[in-house]
Amino acid sequence: MDLKLTLKETIAVRPYEQSNRQTIELSGLDRISPAILYTVFFYRSQLKNELSSEADGHVERAKRALEKVLVSWFPAAGRFKFNEATGKLEIDCNDKGVTMITTVTDSKLDELGCLHEYKTCYEKLVPKLPEVNDISENPLVVVQITRFACGGISIGFGGSHALFDGLGAFNFLSSWAHTSNGKDESALIVPNHSREALLHSIYSPNSSPATASIYEQGHIAAIQDLYRIPMQAMASDDRCWETALSKFSRTDPQGDQLVVITLRVNKEVVETLKGLAIEKGKLPKCSTFDVLCANVWKARVMALKLNPNTNICLQFPVDSRSRLRPPLGENFTGNAFVLASVSCSVKTLLEESLHHTIQKIQAAKDVIADEYIKLYAKALESSDKFFPSMRELTVVTDWLRFPLHALDFGWGRVSSAALLATPVPETAFLMINLEEPGGFLVRVGTPRQYVDDLISSFHNLNNISTGSSSTSYDNNY
Repeated sequence: MDLKLTLKETIAVRPYEQSNRQTIELSGLDRISPAILYTVFFYRSQLKNELSSEADGHVERAKRALEKVLVSWFPAAGRFKFNEATGKLEIDCNDKGVTMITTVTDSKLDELGCLHEYKTCYEKLVPKLPEVNDISENPLVVVQITRFACGGISIGFGGSHALFDGLGAFNFLSSWAHTSNGKDESALIVPNHSREALLHSIYSPNSSPATASIYEQGHIAAIQDLYRIPMQAMASDDRCWETALSKFSRTDPQGDQLVVITLRVNKEVVETLKGLAIEKGKLPKCSTFDVLCANVWKARVMALKLNPNTNICLQFPVDSRSRLRPPLGENFTGNAFVLASVSCSVKTLLEESLHHTIQKIQAAKDVIADEYIKLYAKALESSDKFFPSMRELTVVTDWLRFPLHALDFGWGRVSSAALLATPVPETAFLMINLEEPGGFLVRVGTPRQYVDDLISSFHNLNNISTGSSSTSYDNNY
């Protein structure tokens, strides 16, 4: 669809109270992926006239609420800088502001079809930053509010992954929506932006000695498992990100090679699979994530038609906030997710039952405890950077825990949400299907030649396990 927008305003939204100028030292967990991650939230508002004073009032209220929220979330109004002594990326909390754009369109939300399905026109619903020579010129958070002719509204949100992880970003959005909706602001959590506790636990006198290279961290499964697949070294310090950061809003997931597809699974299929896994594997429990993660890994490996003896790896982020000692707390906004890892051969994965794969996933979660987290975070302080092969490596990210529908800015609950370009487009994101209550989505990028095989493999795995045919898919190729 050719979505045509008219620009109304571009402003820098700053905290309405000046914050204390400071620099936030980032951990290796922050600096491993500083690019912006974009999401678009759609609202089927009852406003019928996109030029009405009521619509303008909605946007103005959201802007004023953002000014309030940035008082406690002041790093979001800052900018990146490099520490001249260490070469490491830091956040300069200088109150330069969040970039906010407002646009209108003659299009209607219904014309977009299935809203959660990625479309290239969605890239117009988020601010696209110019390429710059100095990364300190670009904001860390960008917002675009678009009013549709039907009265619907979209909020295109982008936040640097070095600023906050998925939970931190959701808490920021929740605080903004809560304030915009006029709710009691005393109920909001007080965010903790300092990485000092995490960095101290890594470098405390009782911590293990540093190693010269990330490749020497054989005691960390997530890194050890990558030894068995091809890797490409990148650079020696964080300045390797400078060129990439200047272009981080220019990712094109719909190029000649990759296609983004969305697989849909209903609640009944997932519950049946969970029950079968518990019964056959004698598991004490089985989560929706366990089932979807196992099936995504199997389906992707099956579709890529790798050699049966090829070593493959599944990795997925696990929140370490409550697992670290002392705990970081739920209000910690920095990156606290550590990669869990499962490794085996293609032959082993495709021949074993679903419950055996789930047992491996659950065991990988259990490894993520205090000592492992500290060793993992310390390993990322190494100067080595690398990219693993995304054929042998499958990455699955859990967004099921985020109640995105609850982000009500005062014009109703979220009708649907769509994730845009990601730094690693092959990553699979598990999400709630807001358009079909009780359903789930798997959003994943795959090489164009494997699209049909991936859809078929995922569909068949669910049918074989449940004896049903209630898995469907969206695609945009």
